[in-house]
Amino acid sequence: MDYRIIKIKNDQTNWRKSANTTNVDIFPWPAVNGEDFCPVTTVKMAACDDSLFVFMETGETEIRAEARGLCRQVYTDSCMEFFLSADPANSNQYINWEFNPVGALCLAVGTHRYDRHEIQIDTYMDLFQVKTNINNNGWSIEYRIPFTFLRSCFPLLKIKPGHIMRGNFYKCGDKTARPHYGCWSPIDLPYPDFHCPTFFGTLILE
Repeated sequence: MDYRIIKIKNDQTNWRKSANTTNVDIFPWPAVNGEDFCPVTTVKMAACDDSLFVFMETGETEIRAEARGLCRQVYTDSCMEFFLSADPANSNQYINWEFNPVGALCLAVGTHRYDRHEIQIDTYMDLFQVKTNINNNGWSIEYRIPFTFLRSCFPLLKIKPGHIMRGNFYKCGDKTARPHYGCWSPIDLPYPDFHCPTFFGTLILE
């Protein structure tokens, strides 16, 4: 799977109008309760001189949002996630952003599921400029990832046109009324597992 991240001016007004859209529409595993629930979920990304922008939107209307602030258990709520290996040529690490509908976040870095270091940033809502929206048609999350933050985890990272990153986008909700596990780039495993960089797709900076 490939996704091209458009370059925008530093004035980020209405960037989503010109960004490419892709879908989290692969649901490899049956729901825990035996019901196939595949909420329509879309992704848009863009980049300016100093940041990445991420927007995810889903048609999930029966939401669960128990977690608040920085929390490991966000995945049990209605959740949309972005896992990013920003500098795969120099590092095996990836960062996960896992958000629920009210902006609770699980943020960690490492090389696999059992090698995760939680990143504690009390002001993450301001750092990432997190915006959430809940309406009758579902909910959305929008945030900004400064390149300075990425370089704190990937010190050799050099952002330029054509730079290739690896990643995946996910939609899940382990303890929601209708549990589900969706991904953008296909995962060929018999059980739900998002911490599998082998199956990450390609993200290309224009």
